[in-house]
Amino acid sequence: MRRLLAYFVAFTGMGALFAGTLLLAALVLGPGSGTGQLPSSTPSPSQPGGPLGTLVIHAFDFGFDPSAAVVAGPGVYNVTFVNDGGVPHDLTFADGTQVAADAHATATGTVTIPAGGLTFICTVPGHVDVGMRGSVSIGAAGTTPQPSQAMTAEQMRDEDAAVTAAFPAPTAGKGNVILEPTIGPDGVKVWELTASVFEWEVEPGRFVEAWGYNGMVPGPQLRAELGDRVRIILHNELPAPTTIHSHGLLVPNDMDGVPVISQPAVMPGESFTYEYTLRNAGSHMYHSHFMAEKQVPLGLLGAFVVIDPNDADDPASDIDYTMILNDGPLGFTLNGKGFPATEPIVAVQGQVVRVRYMNEGLQIHPMHLHGMPQLVIAKDGYLLPDPHYEDTVLVAPGERIDVLIEASELGIWAFHCHILTHVESEHGMFGMVTALIVQEP
Repeated sequence: MRRLLAYFVAFTGMGALFAGTLLLAALVLGPGSGTGQLPSSTPSPSQPGGPLGTLVIHAFDFGFDPSAAVVAGPGVYNVTFVNDGGVPHDLTFADGTQVAADAHATATGTVTIPAGGLTFICTVPGHVDVGMRGSVSIGAAGTTPQPSQAMTAEQMRDEDAAVTAAFPAPTAGKGNVILEPTIGPDGVKVWELTASVFEWEVEPGRFVEAWGYNGMVPGPQLRAELGDRVRIILHNELPAPTTIHSHGLLVPNDMDGVPVISQPAVMPGESFTYEYTLRNAGSHMYHSHFMAEKQVPLGLLGAFVVIDPNDADDPASDIDYTMILNDGPLGFTLNGKGFPATEPIVAVQGQVVRVRYMNEGLQIHPMHLHGMPQLVIAKDGYLLPDPHYEDTVLVAPGERIDVLIEASELGIWAFHCHILTHVESEHGMFGMVTALIVQEP
């Protein structure tokens, strides 16, 4: 009873404080606050010289709403920054003012808008490059600002064409490269994975800090057969603890890679050995399970494909291609690269392509191929009893979806996520875009 009384006193006291705060905010902001466009620039009579109102900016992955805000006059404004996205964002004005918020959080601050207006961006590496920029201008309430240097239609066409013409653009580094195991004297297949921090070129000329395995994003692709005994030796050269979780694989509990629950965290400078027998075939993944919301989007992820050579129901294919989807600080990527640096799939007419989608990101990605349908044959490593065709294949975080594509139509066919803010901006295509190129036999 004494504890309940203490809780009641504490929470009712906090409630009174919260109510008082709301009342004070209402007096300071007055009517019309909480919108991106402000109806008045007249200071509150009770707060001479105080904020003229509230500027509300929402962030999403990856953009701002509104990206072109209007205020009634120059002066100081309260800022409410609402991050609706799945990753941290910040609102940084050209004068250096910054308001930052974690995913699905709200932050506040103040900014002084001069007579000439003020631009803003998100300074998280890579975010401005995929469209996180905007401006605040002075004008009558309800007006729509016009860009001071708007491009002509011809300039828009040419900028878009220049980006697309660069595809596939060369960049340093290639991820998802198959790593052949060494074979131990006991017949165990052994891989060594070193987790470290390095610079990664996501798009031509755009280098970002990545955390990855063996200096690549995604990490090396591991391939083995059902029944193999495997050993993965993790070396941690990160400035933080880490682990490896074999996502989708049936493993002993002490090999599951979850700190405290199944193993100690692997500290910087330490190593840890995972060893188990492969008991289930299919498309699987491996990734960090420590501070995963940071470490996985930064690149600590990879594909683990287990083949059952005796499964007659597993369809044959001419090309077996693993496509790892990711989003976050590196941007929207396919196998660690953003368009135009993504890798096309090249097939000869009549060939069958197997695409193993693996979503290691924080968001859902509907993958759309132009020109040809996709036959969905497996989910999360398990063959479907009723394969079916889809035009756009939805891949949720953590999911693996296998599809077969008959390369029946000659030409270059766009292949992309169909959340359009993940693939196109006013500067052309970016991010999760590639192509299926079907050539003559």
